[in-house]
Amino acid sequence: MLTQIKPDSSSALIDWDLLYRYRDLLWLWVRRDMVAKYRQTLLGPLWFVFQPLVTALIFLLVFSKGLNVSTDGVPPVLFYLSGLLVWTYVSQTLNSTSMTLIANSGLFKKVFFPRLILPFSYSLSSLVSVALQMGIILTIYCGLIMSGAQVRPGPMIGLFPLFLLQMIFLSFGLGLWISALSVRYRDFHHLWSLLSPLWLYVTPVSYPLSAIPYQWRWLIELNPLTTIIEGMRLGLLQVGTLSFTAWSVSFAETLLIVFSGIVLFQKVERNCVDSI
Repeated sequence: MLTQIKPDSSSALIDWDLLYRYRDLLWLWVRRDMVAKYRQTLLGPLWFVFQPLVTALIFLLVFSKGLNVSTDGVPPVLFYLSGLLVWTYVSQTLNSTSMTLIANSGLFKKVFFPRLILPFSYSLSSLVSVALQMGIILTIYCGLIMSGAQVRPGPMIGLFPLFLLQMIFLSFGLGLWISALSVRYRDFHHLWSLLSPLWLYVTPVSYPLSAIPYQWRWLIELNPLTTIIEGMRLGLLQVGTLSFTAWSVSFAETLLIVFSGIVLFQKVERNCVDSI
């Protein structure tokens, strides 16, 4: 019997049938990443809670108490945690996916599987941090309500899952870009480590978008994370600056990043074993 092996001539961007057949491997990688990340730590998954709490405390001391930056009338800790919910997920996902092709080159030499499974598994496993942080936010939220604070969810809470999905796919697409570029240019991984803290401060995590002068606000809105954070805050806390135009631009940017990231990643992963 003669078996002919030839390149895939399909014009489809993603081979969904192939990904579906390897779905068990996807969940195996998700479980492996969750277990391995905090296996030898004392706090384990509680680091997902400890890190944003400490960061929120620093923001409270520096921005709220020190610089007197407004939180639009929302209790500062709750305001900061709602922004860190997005930022922590994005930064963890990008840190995990940035070295996907380089760190797993040895595995790629030994066995075939859809390479997209690896970065997508990191995106899914990082959702554990979102779930734990949401638990902390809801606990503080309920405590404030019982103490008489005027915090209530708004009508935009129904769109919370939409903003959550946009956050996941934006992180996934950016991770594909960084992973692919790091194969060609190793300095890019180190450059990203320098740019990441700067990105934090041009994202309305420690301040509301309303604190930015109106004539400069469009610059901050070009950051796709801006509308995600502002939209989530609008649903959870009834504070936030969000327009349909700004969200449309952010959503278009997310789609562009995801699709271009998939194209670049799949182009690089075909030859990454030889390049590394």
